[in-house]
Amino acid sequence: MKQLSIFFLVLLLFPACKKEATDSTKIIVEPPPTKIISSDTLTTGQQWGLTIGQSSADLYAKIQEIRAERKITNLSVVGSVFTNLEGLENKIPLYTSIYLDKKVGTSTGIQIYFSNNKVKSIYTNDGVVLPKWPMDIGVNSTVAVGDNIDGIYNKLVAIKKISAYTSRFEYIGIFDKDITKVYDPQMSASPQWYFSVSVGDKKYNRVQLNFTSGKLVSIYSSVVQTE
Repeated sequence: MKQLSIFFLVLLLFPACKKEATDSTKIIVEPPPTKIISSDTLTTGQQWGLTIGQSSADLYAKIQEIRAERKITNLSVVGSVFTNLEGLENKIPLYTSIYLDKKVGTSTGIQIYFSNNKVKSIYTNDGVVLPKWPMDIGVNSTVAVGDNIDGIYNKLVAIKKISAYTSRFEYIGIFDKDITKVYDPQMSASPQWYFSVSVGDKKYNRVQLNFTSGKLVSIYSSVVQTE
């Protein structure tokens, strides 16, 4: 399945439970029911120093500045989809996940998650946990849990050359930005960024940042409660 999920904002609230991509989303776990307590849209002014009219680069710097105070742990970038692996060598280490699949989504698409500059976990779209991928070829052409993130690109290049796996690179999604790392200039092409923060027991503030031509034009902020 490849479609922008209406549940995307909810999934942002549950990084430990999600195994999805944004903008052509793959959903494995249904999100918990939520109730919107309040919402607001800003087209002028600012929220937490995130100011309407800021460039995406300046906004990212501000998010990094306030992330500890506001406990921002995730930043999802919409539209970061590729059909060519070449050119992504320096991009992959700036993110916390990569999604690989055929052009038409499958249950066996691959989701690779990173933490502390290493492969943290690997899943198929239908939720199967893998110690490595692919499972049936040699170590030189395998991405495995514990691998250093800096070596992932070359391993993916080797895997793509194997005919049985070439089609897994028709869709490459790189959405979940590691906000401890430097700004990715390609983020300026995204129409939306998302993040969420806890504001109490089962309550979260989810924030949608909307861009036009790399400038922040509006902020949609809502407080939701989960059951």
